[in-house]
Amino acid sequence: MPLGFSMDPFQRDYGQAQEGGIDIPMPLTDQCPLAPPAGQVFTTLQDLDQFDLYRSLQSQSLPQVNSQSSAPAFVPWEVQDLGPGGCPLEDPVFEPTGRDAGTTSKEPTKGAPTGPPPVPPRTRPTSYQPNKPHRQASFDVGNPHSHKVVRSNTVTVDNPWVINLIDTPEGSNERLATICTSMSKLLSKYPHTDSASNTGVVWGRVSPVHPTLSQDAKVTLAVSTPWLPHPLPFPTLVNRTVQNLITEILRLLEVRLSFNERCLLKLCDSEEYLSNDEVLGAYESIQAYMKFSIEAPVRLLLWSTVDYRLLRDGEDDARPFHLNHLLGSSYAFNISRVALEDRLNHYSHEVHQLMRSKCGSNIRQIMEEVRTICNLLYGVSTEEIEDAIEQLNRISRSTLSPQEMPECETAVIMLHQALGGLLHSFFDNFNSDFRNQGHPPPPVADVVQNIDILQVDLSAVYKLQHTWLRNYDYFCITCALTYNGKKLCEVGVSENICTALAVGCKIQCNRMIVFPVQVRQLPYESMLTFRLLGTKQGKSPELLCWAVLPLYSNRTLVSGTVLLAMSMLVELTDQPTPAVSDGHRQASGVILQVKFPETHRWQYERPKALPCSLFVTPPCKELHQKIMRDSQRHSLSFLTENEKAFLWSKRHSCNEENTSLHLLLGSAPEWRPEDLAEIYTILEHWRLQKPEEALFLLSNGFHDQNVRRVAVQYMERASDMEVEEYLPQLVQSLKMEWELDGPLVLFLLERSLCSIRVAHQLFWMLEDALEDAPYRSWYGKVQAALRHCVGHALRHELEQEAHLVALLTQVAERVRMADKSKRKEVLKREKMKINDFFKDGVMCRLPLDPAVLVKGVDMDACKFYNSNAAPLGVSFINADPLGRNVSVICKTGDNLRQDMLVLQVVRVMDRVWLQEGLDMRMVTYRCLSTGRNQGLVEVVPEAVTLGKIHQEWGLSGTLREDTLEKWFHMWNRTQEDYEEAVMNFLHSCAGWCVATFILGICDRHNDNIMLKHSGHMFHIDFGKIMGNAQKFGSFKRDRSPFIFTSEMLHFITGGGQMPQRFHRFVELCCEAYNSIRRRTSLVLSLLQLMLGAGMPEMKDTQDLHYVYNNLRPQDSDLEATSYFTRKIKESLSSFPVKLNFLIHTMVQLPSVKRPGPPPQTQTATPNTNIQEVVIQKYTVNGKDVMFEVKVTIEDGFLFIEKTFGQFELIHRELQKHFIESALPQFPSWFKMSFTPARKMSLLNNYLKQLFEGPCKGNEFVCSLFLDGPKKGPAAPSVPQIQLYMSHKDHKLSVMVKHIKNIRLPNGSCPDAYVVTRLRPDPQNRSKKKTKVVRNNENPTFNELIEYRDVPSVQGRVLEVTVKSKKGKNAYVAATNVRLDDVRMETEEWFKLGHCTV
Repeated sequence: MPLGFSMDPFQRDYGQAQEGGIDIPMPLTDQCPLAPPAGQVFTTLQDLDQFDLYRSLQSQSLPQVNSQSSAPAFVPWEVQDLGPGGCPLEDPVFEPTGRDAGTTSKEPTKGAPTGPPPVPPRTRPTSYQPNKPHRQASFDVGNPHSHKVVRSNTVTVDNPWVINLIDTPEGSNERLATICTSMSKLLSKYPHTDSASNTGVVWGRVSPVHPTLSQDAKVTLAVSTPWLPHPLPFPTLVNRTVQNLITEILRLLEVRLSFNERCLLKLCDSEEYLSNDEVLGAYESIQAYMKFSIEAPVRLLLWSTVDYRLLRDGEDDARPFHLNHLLGSSYAFNISRVALEDRLNHYSHEVHQLMRSKCGSNIRQIMEEVRTICNLLYGVSTEEIEDAIEQLNRISRSTLSPQEMPECETAVIMLHQALGGLLHSFFDNFNSDFRNQGHPPPPVADVVQNIDILQVDLSAVYKLQHTWLRNYDYFCITCALTYNGKKLCEVGVSENICTALAVGCKIQCNRMIVFPVQVRQLPYESMLTFRLLGTKQGKSPELLCWAVLPLYSNRTLVSGTVLLAMSMLVELTDQPTPAVSDGHRQASGVILQVKFPETHRWQYERPKALPCSLFVTPPCKELHQKIMRDSQRHSLSFLTENEKAFLWSKRHSCNEENTSLHLLLGSAPEWRPEDLAEIYTILEHWRLQKPEEALFLLSNGFHDQNVRRVAVQYMERASDMEVEEYLPQLVQSLKMEWELDGPLVLFLLERSLCSIRVAHQLFWMLEDALEDAPYRSWYGKVQAALRHCVGHALRHELEQEAHLVALLTQVAERVRMADKSKRKEVLKREKMKINDFFKDGVMCRLPLDPAVLVKGVDMDACKFYNSNAAPLGVSFINADPLGRNVSVICKTGDNLRQDMLVLQVVRVMDRVWLQEGLDMRMVTYRCLSTGRNQGLVEVVPEAVTLGKIHQEWGLSGTLREDTLEKWFHMWNRTQEDYEEAVMNFLHSCAGWCVATFILGICDRHNDNIMLKHSGHMFHIDFGKIMGNAQKFGSFKRDRSPFIFTSEMLHFITGGGQMPQRFHRFVELCCEAYNSIRRRTSLVLSLLQLMLGAGMPEMKDTQDLHYVYNNLRPQDSDLEATSYFTRKIKESLSSFPVKLNFLIHTMVQLPSVKRPGPPPQTQTATPNTNIQEVVIQKYTVNGKDVMFEVKVTIEDGFLFIEKTFGQFELIHRELQKHFIESALPQFPSWFKMSFTPARKMSLLNNYLKQLFEGPCKGNEFVCSLFLDGPKKGPAAPSVPQIQLYMSHKDHKLSVMVKHIKNIRLPNGSCPDAYVVTRLRPDPQNRSKKKTKVVRNNENPTFNELIEYRDVPSVQGRVLEVTVKSKKGKNAYVAATNVRLDDVRMETEEWFKLGHCTV
């Protein structure tokens, strides 16, 4: 049976052990740190509650030694090796001598008890003297390796001094054992037989949209089935369940399934399955196919044929959770078990010899063994060991008399117990997969009974750097007691620790820091922060290293000896948490040893909430409005101290309607134990309604675990898609968890058990978070727990992905670091390694999306991009033969966390819009940071940068107005496709204008804006956000609120032919802006939780305040509409944007190859248009020449007649819609002869090139040739004005929105402005007017005019007059609006008359 440590088994009548302090001798571990033995294994270590090994001795009796007695003081026993079959073997090293040699029994003398020997009395009383100077050691502290280590095969079964080490694969301390227990409970809750949680497949993301968006929406499915050789085109409405769709497909195919058979739909482009119970249009993937108007390839599968390769099985349920085995090589053990066991065996043998022989000749060897053991424990010693060694050193080196034996026994027992205590403390504090056996802890008591003040004994500092000892005169140790980042007391300081007192690399402190506050009055989440500073005479102290320690852990007050590995990283500005303290539990660097009182095991019990609600005082109207105004701050960091005091003072009038829970709780002045009952009562009776409320409660402003538990309970009601969307914030919030089995940790692990998507994304979020050095140990343990619970199949898949990412990163880095002239050669060589990864049929999922399964690489498509970072582009071959290839960019040298955050916030904005029925047709892409300055980015297919479009016109491309119009005409060959592209651009551009404005996205040149052929616009590369623009000298490059240029306006309005589209654009922008403003808390919560995520442009509350100012939550919707309209006009008139585009194009143009016309295969136009045009003959009638043209179409041909002038007119129209470089050159007059035959030849050559190029199959060109150029529609002659009016609280608000079809009498466009008067107006004081919109017949104003003190609108008339600054405020049009007839709070058009009102 393994023993922790055992002592003399004989019972004696010892007296009561004397208590008191002891003098501190020179420490055992005074030498510099020793190099670890070769092959030594290392790991992180954790803490466990301490216990007192000396308490058990207080009740024992000390021996009464009779000098006349001839009876032996000890009954001899034999130490033997065991051979095969348990037979004893001779031990050449531990061979007994003398009378002990004849004793072979393994049992002690008959009748002798087997308990540990008691402690004899000390020979003199001692006292604790913390300020007593060090004394010279009375034993040799020479080289620990001066004595050769002799290993023995002896198994000392009956040696009572043996200290055995036991296996602890779950971890050597209570904290790790707790998470192992919690994991076992969690796995038992979701066994592998639970088909609801263990599906083994990746389900599609479900993101419901507003019913109006899917009511009549359709999508075309290309259905592959086992019963048909080719996919079946199947157009269907999307507002139906998947099961209903499957039933209809089976009915169409006339397939009847057996009773037990069921079908399932899977996308061909990925391994994503669609649940039969969900609505088809609710899936994000189906919404994407609808957005781009493309077919959705799907497979109809039988359930029995589905590949459940990611299922958990019975072995996963039975496998025990051994945390250390999953931590990986980065968490190595600090000490070698073999070496430690070897020294412990030698120590026990030497002590055994001493007690048997009663001769002190080997006392020196005992002290050396203890010193070696201390060195193996990273040089750590204790006061008890030093005191025991001092007492042992006074023992005679010769044979001991009966009078001397009690003192020897006392010293040995004290040393033995002190050594056991050191091992216990070491393994409690530093995690390992083995430890010595413990003993019962102190008695448990409620901390409320603890009336002591908090005291911290600074014992010693180990492994100090030699340069510190040489360069500093004194050390200083400070200790700060904080809660939630606020100091609870003045910082305790221990000054003037002279460096000259250091012995080797250790310095004994022996200082006590006392905090004048009772322990029971401290919050549970209190933290201690230790700082070691070095001082030189006449200079300020310099911070050398630091460490943090939670006051409580596992509901238990810290006690006993605590060892902390101090960090030499830059001290965190974040609040200290146990997640940081966990990093101090790996024995490395400087070790701080502190001690806490250990009289009891003090347990913390949280107060209970009061039985009744505190919200008993309904607020009056004024108080309600005041609370709401303060609550519009949304973030706790924006509230002033006075506003916090006001909210807390009115807490009985606060409710869900007028404030937020995080603002109310964050305003509480104190979180002491006596304050918690009221706080918990508020918490218990408050119902969280939105995810942002829960996210705020998980931020670093709230460390109370009950508060965080309530937030987690809300998140438990969220869908998997929402949890996945908020994962970056939840992973950051893990920093504020107080236990490894805290509510948020267990929630994420539970969701990972039930959702492969959540598990997959959580793994990669944690993988990236491991780069955050202060939290690496904490995140590593959470990731180890995740890897265990997901099962071996998914764990293997994640390991495969990690291998693939490492390979891609390696190739990308080598390409980036190569000379520009050699990059192609390096890529050609290195890409073969990626191809080799997929040999032997290996398939792998991509970290960007667990549903994307690939089986190879398209070698010809591998490339690198021409930029400073030279990112690697890789095209993966889809595992499904019917799926399209997946292109990915691997970037190194760039921090992608910021890109991830921006794209996440934009996706959340888009989801808010869709849920409110506003489809902005946004395009986002997946981005994943996989480590420090590395990551993967999804490539959006068929997208090109705006810069490349500009470069097709050379330098003039950025200055032209028709670039986008012509480019989209070239790619969209039917009028229907072109109009759809315009509307896609209008919506997506409006959405990105709002998103980029709110987040302050800068560095917006034309290579950071991308366009799809379908018209969708989106932004990329978010290295500059929160208004941190790049500069030319002292001038900002980004000087407009967002990117909306005149060429974009030209494209939207068709060159001004359809101005109402600009009105629609403005309305969309303002509507989207107001929609996000109503969810200001959601945006701020997402950003606030990421302040500590290591992003260069998102570091503090100032960045958060920038977004708050852009959202303007204090404004009304009308005020915000007017504000954002001004920003649109400001962007339109910003010339620096054009200049920025031009400069960037000049830099990029020399290296860019101008693309040719688009190939026909990339268009989806029908072939019912013109196929060929040939002039067959001509007729001459005087000076007129008429050409007979044969036009071939798909279903036949026809003949038309055209003159040369008509051909020239057609060419001019084509120049308006196509890029000049894509059109053939029209025959010029100086190249033509006067003969009609020559003209016909040149025209035929022109027509041949025209219809073999971009115009083949183009509907617009067909219309030009068959019908001739059409004149644009005449503008409506009736001018109108759009107004929005509301009357509330005696205030009439008039929003002047748009005017259309106004002109001056001479036909020119006016510089219009609007003048309003509210009649009757006897004092003529109601005149108000808007700003001027210059030279526009369809001006947009969106300006708010307010009339106060209007109790009623009955009988009132609003007089509206439109004037022009041209012609000295010339009258343009006017109207009278009878307010009695107006529908308030609706937009309405009013006709304008051409006579004065």
